[in-house]
Amino acid sequence: MRINVPLLLVQIAIGALLAWPKLGLHVTFDPEIFMLLFIPPLLFADGWRIPKREFFMACRSILMLALGLVFMTVLAAVLSPTDAVALSGIVGKNKLPGRLMHILEGEALMSDASGLVALRFAIVAALTGVFSLLEASISFVIIALGGLAIGAAVSWLFSFVS
Repeated sequence: MRINVPLLLVQIAIGALLAWPKLGLHVTFDPEIFMLLFIPPLLFADGWRIPKREFFMACRSILMLALGLVFMTVLAAVLSPTDAVALSGIVGKNKLPGRLMHILEGEALMSDASGLVALRFAIVAALTGVFSLLEASISFVIIALGGLAIGAAVSWLFSFVS
């Protein structure tokens, strides 16, 4: 008998067991390591699966949702689970219309990045008391283009190797 359990839930259960106080293990949590080791593979897997043609066809809707909506709700976007993972879990085997699913998948990929960058700007502004919309916008564009370039390079590398 086979039970279908999402891999994410299995990983959370294993992590909870390892952190159980009776086992005497002490697990330290470094957010930088988490951001480096866990978020990119999750987003990469969903980015690899999304149909590229449909993604670019719905680019305007995706960007409006991923940027506009996220900047309006930055804290909620940062504190919520990775959208692409949550979307897969919510939709599951229930089928949504193709165009809607592609827009939601694209928005999920892009909103995490825009939310994290916006949170970074908010933290810097809160700590320094200085905020420049122009500098933040330029920095955001540079970070976004850098992320796109790195993502394209990694995708090219994976397609070349496989």
